Amino acid sequence: MPGPGPLDDRELRRSVREVAGTQDGVQHVYAEVGADGADLVLFVSASTQAAAHAAARRVVTRSLRVESLRGWAIRDSAGD
Repeated sequence: MPGPGPLDDRELRRSVREVAGTQDGVQHVYAEVGADGADLVLFVSASTQAAAHAAARRVVTRSLRVESLRGWAIRDSAGD
């Protein structure tokens, strides 16, 4: 996830958890922010791997609407 502004691990995790609903099945969020972007891992409870990937993608896409993440983008995803 490359982005335009400063952000720390805690703020990224908080922003993602803030938009995740119970229907998304997010159990845990791991984030590591570096100079060239961030690595984000969501642990999702779902009936299939495809459903887990879809839920994670929805949550991350939703989180990009949070003010602190505006301008950030998804570079790649393990689910693609």
